[in-house]
Amino acid sequence: MPSIRFSVQGLPPKKDGANSMWRKGVELPRLMALRKAASEAFSGIPPVAAGDVEIKVILFADPTAGDLDNFVTGICDGLMPCHPQVPIEESTWVDLPEAARPARAVAYVDDRLVSAIDARRLAPGEDSPRYEVELKW
Repeated sequence: MPSIRFSVQGLPPKKDGANSMWRKGVELPRLMALRKAASEAFSGIPPVAAGDVEIKVILFADPTAGDLDNFVTGICDGLMPCHPQVPIEESTWVDLPEAARPARAVAYVDDRLVSAIDARRLAPGEDSPRYEVELKW
């Protein structure tokens, strides 16, 4: 079973409402950091298009940072392409590699492929907040 693992400094993007995280100012840097780290980890490996994907997330952050489930949803949605009807300001993304841009699948083409999620929040350390993501397919 192939796997990819990567770490990201800071908090994950958070999906927590009807408004798209792709348009929220506070979530954009988090989303960019996730997609950049994932695109570097997947370098040369095409996004998963079929089968089952398992995700493991370990978040090193204080509980006051936000709900774990909202962060997990932000990660799952952030690893696939942005919905085509969400207006994206392309100039915001010019400093990221093409593979990390919103219209591209980074890890998988759709998070419907996710069949298992293991998520944990651990005590923050000196380099917190940060998180680790492992994908298997």
